[in-house]
Amino acid sequence: MLSIALPTGRVLSEAQDLLASLGLPTAKLRKAGRSLVVQDGNCHYLLAKPMDVPLYAHYGIADLALVGSDVLAESASSLIELADTGRGRCRLVVAGPQALDSRFWGHESAIMGLRVATKYPRIADSHFASRGAQVRIISLNGSIELAPLLDLSDCILDIVQTGTTLEANGLVVLDEVAPVSLRLVASRRSAQLRWQEIAPLLEKLDAIREETL
Repeated sequence: MLSIALPTGRVLSEAQDLLASLGLPTAKLRKAGRSLVVQDGNCHYLLAKPMDVPLYAHYGIADLALVGSDVLAESASSLIELADTGRGRCRLVVAGPQALDSRFWGHESAIMGLRVATKYPRIADSHFASRGAQVRIISLNGSIELAPLLDLSDCILDIVQTGTTLEANGLVVLDEVAPVSLRLVASRRSAQLRWQEIAPLLEKLDAIREETL
C-alpha cells in the first residue's frame, strides 16, 4: 500500500486528475471533504498544506508526494525528484507598482535595499543575491499583495497563474524568478524499498507526457 502526500488548495484537483490518469483510485479522495487522511483502495492519501507536504515524505510518513517546485526549492528537503508532472503550471515572479519597473532593468544598485514581502524567503534571498543585490526580506503568509498597498514592502515575490490578482491590486510583474509545476518526489528510503510499486507509475506518467507532446 502506497502512502501519498498531496497539497490542499489550488492544485489539489489537478493532483487528483493526475493520480486517476496513473490508474490510482481517487473516488473517495475526491469526496474527502474536510478529511485529511483518506484510505482509497490500495492508496493511503495524506492531505496537507503545500509547504508541509515535503516533510511528510522527508520523514517517511508518505512514500510519495506531489509538491510544487516552488515549495521544493523553499523547503530544501532531501528528497528524490522522480518526475516533473507538467501539471499545476504557474511562475514565481517579483511584482510591484509600475513605478519600480525601470529600477529592475538598470544597474543592480537600483534595487539595493528594497523591501520584499514573500512567503518564500529562501528563494527571495537566493534570487536577489544572484542579481548582486541585498534586499530586506519580509516573511508573510497569505494576501502578499497587500504589502505594497499598505507600504509594508516595496514589492513582493510570489506565484502568479493568470495575473488577475496582481492587476486587481495595481501590481505588475517586475522580474521573472522561475517556472513552477507539480513534481512527483520520494524519500531515498521509499525510492529504494518501494521501487517495484513506484516504477510502473513513472512509466505511465512518461507515456502520458509523450502523448501530449
